[in-house]
Amino acid sequence: MKKVKTKTIQKKYMLRGFSFGLIVLLFTVLLSLNTRGFIELKALMADIPGLWIVLFFPVLTAVAGYYLAGEMAKKLKKQQKQLEKESERTHLVLNFIDNLTKGHLESSIPISSKNDKLGKSLEQLKKYLLKNRDEEDQRHIEEAQRTWVTNGLAQFGELLRNNNNDLEELAYNIIRYLVDYANINQAGFFLLNTPDEGDPYFELMSFIAYDRKKYAEKTVRWEEGLIGRCALEKETIYLTDVPNDYMNVTSGLGEANASALLIVPLKANDKIFGVIELASFSKFQPFEIEFIEKIAESIASTISTVQINIQTNKLLKETQQQAEKMAQQEEELRQNLEEMQATQEESDRRELEMKGILEAIDHSAISSEFETDGTLISVNHNFLDAFKYNIEEVENQNIKIFFFKDDLPELDKILTDLRSGKNFKGRVRRRTKMGEAIYLLTTYTPVMDHEGEIVKILSLDYDITEQVKMEEELKKSKEELGIMLEQARNEVKEQFKEIEAVKIRNEKTLEGALDAILTTNKDGIVEFFNVAAEKLFGYDRQEVLGKQVALLFSKDTSKNDEFVSAFVNSEKEKIVGERREVPILTKFGEEIPVLFLLSEAKVGNDHSYTAFIQNVEVELF
Repeated sequence: MKKVKTKTIQKKYMLRGFSFGLIVLLFTVLLSLNTRGFIELKALMADIPGLWIVLFFPVLTAVAGYYLAGEMAKKLKKQQKQLEKESERTHLVLNFIDNLTKGHLESSIPISSKNDKLGKSLEQLKKYLLKNRDEEDQRHIEEAQRTWVTNGLAQFGELLRNNNNDLEELAYNIIRYLVDYANINQAGFFLLNTPDEGDPYFELMSFIAYDRKKYAEKTVRWEEGLIGRCALEKETIYLTDVPNDYMNVTSGLGEANASALLIVPLKANDKIFGVIELASFSKFQPFEIEFIEKIAESIASTISTVQINIQTNKLLKETQQQAEKMAQQEEELRQNLEEMQATQEESDRRELEMKGILEAIDHSAISSEFETDGTLISVNHNFLDAFKYNIEEVENQNIKIFFFKDDLPELDKILTDLRSGKNFKGRVRRRTKMGEAIYLLTTYTPVMDHEGEIVKILSLDYDITEQVKMEEELKKSKEELGIMLEQARNEVKEQFKEIEAVKIRNEKTLEGALDAILTTNKDGIVEFFNVAAEKLFGYDRQEVLGKQVALLFSKDTSKNDEFVSAFVNSEKEKIVGERREVPILTKFGEEIPVLFLLSEAKVGNDHSYTAFIQNVEVELF
């Protein structure tokens, strides 16, 4: 709209007024001339006095036009300002509405007065749209958080299912996942150890800081620090005012203190299995804390299962070792018995040899002759060699010099019997010149004359010192062998008792396991079926024990599945030590997918197979 110019309008209307007055003047003059003829203007003025007004009429109309144009210009300016104001207001309203349609809700529109209903309505519309946008944004945020939690729980559940055999590897994978998924700077996994002797303590199993695995050895006593407090109270600890000296691990880019610390207990069925400690530069959101607490419950359940599996495997290994040890000891006992039999045969052989030696000695016996009082009459060369004497040293000597002092009473008795005509035959101990003891197989025979008088005593001796020593050694060996046999029998009895106790203890342990466990012999006959297996298969154990294990699988599975086919067929080699997912057949004809792990135990030629079964359809959360 063009701006109104007052002076231009005044000039224009003044000229128009002047022109109008001049036209009126000329018309009046011409009209007067037509009526009266030509008369001088002066005379005309005299005749018509009012004509003087007509002469000044152009001036009057010009002045009137000037003032009228000024008043009209003022009104036009006022109207123009009002129109401009309304136009500007309309432009603001249109811009405000356009911004609202484009989502720019931060713009505002001024309210011109209390009666500006349009402005107030538009402002209410803005507030309503802002509220809807905020609610929509909040819904998007909450939906994103729910999606984040759901995806995280699904991924974490898969991680736990695939890592449930090694606690150390499981701890590292858990911490690695949390650091990556929740964008955490530092994380530690503390596992509770409960030794048989001493107080329980927490051991740092895995530690990651600034996206790198750290190697640190750390233990925390029960009820010590924040870790102990979290375990004692069984509640999550969340701190946003972390002491500067609490964290002592730095990144390669420098050192910074975490602004938030989250310590969550690993709790299942109100039992503590460990604690996870998380530190971040940013504060944890409530949904993140809830997510980590849910994961902690799943971790605790998995740790419980892993510990049971480890304990079960340990017991199975101990049973296998005991069985192998018993078999080894049986083999050692068999070898000892064979060695003892060989020793006995050797002893018999030596006795036979000794008899032969004695028969040979008859041809070269130690002989002597002495009077009834024991005085030597004569000796042979073998006698001198046996007793280490010269012939001069024994002439006219009493045989008492060949006896030990302790044996003299025996000699007196023998001489008394010989004087009465009795013979003597037996093994005796004699003394050499050097004081050494020798053993002789002696025969004393009285020699009588024709009158029946004893004239001398004939002695035939055989040196059996070596035989006596061998007999003493053999006797000692037999006594030692008897002691060894008795000890071996006692050890075998104790081992059988220990193995039976271990077997009973293992069966009780397996009976209380959360996973289904069954044991078959090498022919595929079910010999053990625990409570968890009854729940999983729907059978009472009495319906399964003594039956073929093929009862627990469908015919198609037994035929087409490599793992199951090897398990149910006694002639095929079993797949041992590998975790497989296979379908089982319940009593009600339903096939259920399970995780199946088979272990083998050997005792001599006897084999048994133990299956550990986990239902993969069990929900973790």
